[in-house]
Amino acid sequence: MAVTEDKPKRGRGRPPGKSEGESVTFKLPKDHYAYLRYLVTERKRLGDTVNDAARHILIRELDAMMTDDYHKKGV
Repeated sequence: MAVTEDKPKRGRGRPPGKSEGESVTFKLPKDHYAYLRYLVTERKRLGDTVNDAARHILIRELDAMMTDDYHKKGV
């Protein structure tokens, strides 16, 4: 009989608290795109791709807006 160690299983699923996503597509001004590319390639920040960086920033800003009840503030 072989003795085996119980190792924690590494799943490929979403992390806890993360919901399924929806797709969003938009265009950025060239200078904004270039800055995101710089952050990703030169500074190794915000993800591995420009899309990762854009997604990170958009989610961070939307979370802040929701926390601040931005939608309830006057114009």
